[in-house]
Amino acid sequence: MLGLIKKDVLLLQSYLKNLLLITAMFSGLSLINESYSFLAASLPCMFSILCFTLISYDDYYHWDAYSLTLPVSPKDSVRSKYIVSTCLLAFGTVLGTVLSFVVIAIKDISVPGKEVFLTALGGIFIASVLMSLMYPIAYRFGTEKGRFVIFGIFAGISIFIVLLGKALMTMDLQLQSVTDFFTGSGKYLLIPLILVIIFVSYCISCSIFTRKEY
Repeated sequence: MLGLIKKDVLLLQSYLKNLLLITAMFSGLSLINESYSFLAASLPCMFSILCFTLISYDDYYHWDAYSLTLPVSPKDSVRSKYIVSTCLLAFGTVLGTVLSFVVIAIKDISVPGKEVFLTALGGIFIASVLMSLMYPIAYRFGTEKGRFVIFGIFAGISIFIVLLGKALMTMDLQLQSVTDFFTGSGKYLLIPLILVIIFVSYCISCSIFTRKEY
């Protein structure tokens, strides 16, 4: 397991350098625009997307077929990917939160710390959903076809959100009460929900991976 994790980390070294460079550029933009919440929400998503890069490398070098000849189980191969991606997501969250507070301190903006943490929590949720969708799709369709499938899914989700928003406005529901719920006691439900989403995604990926034929 440790060898599989080390392999994925070594594969991502060059990408991490570019990602840190992009992070520095985004930090500069946040300083100029005083958009402190941008880093806390965007960096977790940026780092979680690297999971698709791991699958791309495996597809290019036919790693999945080769791994079957090694003394590791298929579930170990999948588990290592989720461990690395979760660590990247956590790193992006911590980095984004710290940089958000740095921007606040440099610009001397009066912003409650709770608001930054809530923004970071929203970023973690979105990043977890992205990662949880990408892995099963990539294992099922491959990275080339998977990109089109993911694009179609997100296009459908975007259309659904727009239609749902219009429906809620038509029904004249009190949206403020819904917002207050998720910024209040409802925020404690996000962490268990994130864990459930990742676990379900992991189980689906394991099922797909173990049934693949080479």
